[in-house]
Amino acid sequence: MYIMVLGATMAVAVIGLSVLTALRIQRRGAEGTIDFAQARLYAQSAIEIGMLRIENDSDWRNTYPSGVWEENKLIGTGMYTLEGIDPDDDNLKNNETDSVVLTGTGYKGEARYKLSVTLVAESAALTCLEVSLQAGADAVFEDPATAWGEQIISANNVIQAIGACTIYPACESVNGFMGAVGPGPTTSGITPREMPDPLTVFEYYIANGTYIIPPSYRIDKHLLSPASNPFGPTTNPQGIYVVDCLGNDLTITKSRIVGTLVILNPGPNSEIKPSVHWEAAVPNFPALLVEGAILMDVGSEPLTESSTINFNPPGTPYEGVEDGDLDDSYPAIITGLVYVSGNLQTANTSAIEGVLVVGGTLQSTGTLTLTYSQTYLTNPPPGFGNVTHMVISPGTWTQVVD
Repeated sequence: MYIMVLGATMAVAVIGLSVLTALRIQRRGAEGTIDFAQARLYAQSAIEIGMLRIENDSDWRNTYPSGVWEENKLIGTGMYTLEGIDPDDDNLKNNETDSVVLTGTGYKGEARYKLSVTLVAESAALTCLEVSLQAGADAVFEDPATAWGEQIISANNVIQAIGACTIYPACESVNGFMGAVGPGPTTSGITPREMPDPLTVFEYYIANGTYIIPPSYRIDKHLLSPASNPFGPTTNPQGIYVVDCLGNDLTITKSRIVGTLVILNPGPNSEIKPSVHWEAAVPNFPALLVEGAILMDVGSEPLTESSTINFNPPGTPYEGVEDGDLDDSYPAIITGLVYVSGNLQTANTSAIEGVLVVGGTLQSTGTLTLTYSQTYLTNPPPGFGNVTHMVISPGTWTQVVD
């Protein structure tokens, strides 16, 4: 009987110890779950702190360089670490439109949680993108100039017609008109439209472009695109190519360009001659950026292939078609945003489908056909918008496991 009682007592003791052990395990598990939830909350709070830093500091890209912004900071009963990284080039300072990946790490006890989100720049387009043609100074049309289009021609000084000119689009100017501008309607006394900063508008494209040196500074019977660079071994996935003319005259003729061509330091006789077919590779990017002045004559005759050049080989389709033959033709036109920081002269025939922005004076002596595109107003490219604030890119909240 004594042995039976002793055995029962031991069994009860073992059961009691087992219950206590199970309760301890449950308590530790509950504490771990609570710690994990708090660590996650601290990680999210770290990101919200980063967003607040950005919102309250207009110079945040210089204040907080790419890397760790805050490390092991106390929060509640735990800690957090905050990082801000430029995912493109690890340099937040070089471009106000660069995105930033904020990563918050929360700590509570032995629990750790890491969370990230991407913020992108939201820009308000410069008002020069509201019209089909914007001149920073004057827009001058000289006999026998003709301008076609259904959108607005605008100048931040005056619009002038010299001799027998025909200007069908509506014309708006800050300081009035000279000569017989029309028959399109005219409006003077407008608020000057915002223009790109000529010192910074090229920065993004230079930083992300591929430099090329065309022989004798001539782009003649060439195809330039994200898949084709006849002037070097390296192509550019965005189709951004930079030509530093070093004061030499640059000639572009009988070529197809699919991309953004950046022309720096062009000589005084630099020109675009017939026939060219030109479009940006990135839908809202400029087709042409000129630092200085240039003469434009896109031409009326179509660009045709010959025995030496195929303008839509594999990798560079035209209207979805790529082939190996040499019997295609392409309309002479520039499709995209064109920006010239200095003066622009247009002669004979030029057609632009997009927006034409001239920092100085436009002088037209030929037929200029303008077809407006709102693409650049609704989604301004780098250099053509005022960054208002950074916003969360949808779908980028991610738990980071490392």
